[in-house]
Amino acid sequence: MNDRGDDSPEGELTDGILDQLGKYERAKITERSRRGKLRKAREGKIVAGHTPNFGFRFNESRDAYEVDEEKMAIVRRIFRMVAVEGTSTHRVARTLELEGIPNPGGGRYWYKRLIKRFILDDVYKPHSFEETAAMMSPEVAARLDPERSYGIWWFNRRRTTTTQIAVDGPEGREYKKKNRIAYKDKREWIAVPVVDSGVPREWVNAVRTIVAGYRSPSKVTAGSGSYLGPSCGAGSVDARWSRWTATAG
Repeated sequence: MNDRGDDSPEGELTDGILDQLGKYERAKITERSRRGKLRKAREGKIVAGHTPNFGFRFNESRDAYEVDEEKMAIVRRIFRMVAVEGTSTHRVARTLELEGIPNPGGGRYWYKRLIKRFILDDVYKPHSFEETAAMMSPEVAARLDPERSYGIWWFNRRRTTTTQIAVDGPEGREYKKKNRIAYKDKREWIAVPVVDSGVPREWVNAVRTIVAGYRSPSKVTAGSGSYLGPSCGAGSVDARWSRWTATAG
């Protein structure tokens, strides 16, 4: 594959063939990896990335979450500040910074967008056994404890298309990657049950009611994290929330 042609027409043809073969092999590897991840998620297992959601850690086999109590205490505090104390997300971020609490990446600064992502993520919301089981296959639901509640970790929400562009560099031909992200229809999402975060359900409901009442439809963009407010149509807060999550990341 690395034996490139020369500058002759035949050499350019060889280069083109080798480029296409390499592209085909990369596409096949990506497809096999994607199918394996989808199968794992449908089995009710986490598809581990670089880092887990803040407040959780991977179990030993890296296919489920465990609660990291030290970090989850910060998450619960954020929910309490917004839902109970009525603190704005901006003020929450400034408070955490003033107290010297490091952000999820270990840095100094917190951002209100990050706070919003926490309080609107289903992974922290406690779902009853019935709610959780309705999102899973019968095989996965059969393994759940009817006496417990669960968070939901979503998989297959986004489609990332990577394009590789060949350019001539100082050391020969180089490849640059360009990623494009698109959000899928919610019917394609895969719900994976995770351990309950310990955030009270009434706090989660209060937060979502606040968001539903104060976000303006004029600010909505696909994947922006903005919420379709009450004027977007009739229905409960949960119903409007479902419509929002169909386009938000």
